[in-house]
Amino acid sequence: MIKRATATLFASTAIAAGLLTAVPVTADASTPRIGSKCSGAEANNYRHTKAGTPTVCAHLGSGAYKWVRVAKADPVRRSAGQPCTGKYSVAVTRKGKALVCASGRWRTSP
Repeated sequence: MIKRATATLFASTAIAAGLLTAVPVTADASTPRIGSKCSGAEANNYRHTKAGTPTVCAHLGSGAYKWVRVAKADPVRRSAGQPCTGKYSVAVTRKGKALVCASGRWRTSP
């Protein structure tokens, strides 16, 4: 914790002195392809392949994440904990995370 605080203080001081420039960057998201790797930062993201197949970045154990095929999602954006009827087995949150319908509720995992 002390190292992080020292590094943050150093970077803040260097930026204020004009020695460094802070440039906002975003992490590149992987292109969803069934069976291809994705990152932990993309875990549970609901996306489509170039062909339009719905996918989710799933944790497969041992630290591995891969894009897996999922069912078509409920067209209505949902929140974890809301009731579900079973008409759709998958829904998506406003932040693009996948939910699953289990025991009558939208959940982040079964």
